[in-house]
Amino acid sequence: MTSKERVLRAINHQEVDRIPLDLGGMACSLQDEIYFKLKDALGFPGDIEPFREGSTCCYYDERLLDYFEIDIRRIFAKSTGKFPIHFPDGSFQNEWGLVQKKGKFGIDFVRSPLEDAEIEDLESYPWPKAEDIFDLTGMREKAEALHAENQYAISLRAPVNGIFELACWMRGTENFMVDMLADEEFAHALTDKILEVQMDWYGHILDEVGPYVDMVETGDDYGAQNSLLISPECLEEFILSKRKRLNTMIKEKAPQAKIFLHCCGSIKRIIPAIAASGVDVLNPVQTAATDMDPYDLKAAYGDLICFHGGVDTQKALRGTKEDVEKEVRRMLEAMNHNGGYILSSCNHIQGDVPVENIITLFECAKKLSQK
Repeated sequence: MTSKERVLRAINHQEVDRIPLDLGGMACSLQDEIYFKLKDALGFPGDIEPFREGSTCCYYDERLLDYFEIDIRRIFAKSTGKFPIHFPDGSFQNEWGLVQKKGKFGIDFVRSPLEDAEIEDLESYPWPKAEDIFDLTGMREKAEALHAENQYAISLRAPVNGIFELACWMRGTENFMVDMLADEEFAHALTDKILEVQMDWYGHILDEVGPYVDMVETGDDYGAQNSLLISPECLEEFILSKRKRLNTMIKEKAPQAKIFLHCCGSIKRIIPAIAASGVDVLNPVQTAATDMDPYDLKAAYGDLICFHGGVDTQKALRGTKEDVEKEVRRMLEAMNHNGGYILSSCNHIQGDVPVENIITLFECAKKLSQK
């Protein structure tokens, strides 16, 4: 099988010759620190240009993907360079007006621009436009070339965060949580505006590459370690009802593409609602979270959605090589039957993960799953 055949068969719940592998996408990439360690350990010379700023995962190196025989290749929209805007104190402002700063464990928030906003302020707010944010030069040509090669599954890397995440970040999490209960009009108005931006951004990019992609990545976190962040009722009313509109538009512009959603945490009870919104592939399968046992997930929803990720980053990847092999065996035993599973880490691989464990992850997965 080609990598493309392997990935598409898995998504369509068909048997594969070996488990499809992924690295370098939304919530399954290498944080910058570990990227450089791994690149150096494998002897890849020189540096590549980062594909973005303002994140902890800014490098996409296809030499690593070739080395590990990764089955998916990404295409990205380049930045016009207008954002982020950097300030003397080390903070920076992104295209949404969010002011952030690099912290000890990631990117910290300094200021939420709509923290004190009234509903009338939403109309005058400078919502970011796709044409100001993205430089699509060469993107169609890259997608066409990968499509013509017909070797790898082609995924459009998510150009924007999710509706719920952005509402919390721009309004302040506590404020938006209160809005959904005490000021529903504002909550709907804010999430409608965010949806408009998302539709603009995805539509702008898919007008260029829609016919060539096999998967379109989206993301939004609805779960914490032990529970949902909001009730299923609030999720449906304010978020998923609008995500359905985004997913419908994506399917119109790329009817052959599968829709991928990154959604962390303990989310088992809302998987049917996520699938009903139009999602085909669910990442990251955070099995260390409450009620996210991979055997139970596969038994309950293995015919409904394709799972992606699953290899624990909280303990297993930080442990020994034996811990990693045991974890890979567990995920394959739980998930790798009747298709429906793409193996990767269950979130970005961070700087404290031993390099040899990353190598073990992919080598072990190929060895144990080969038919």
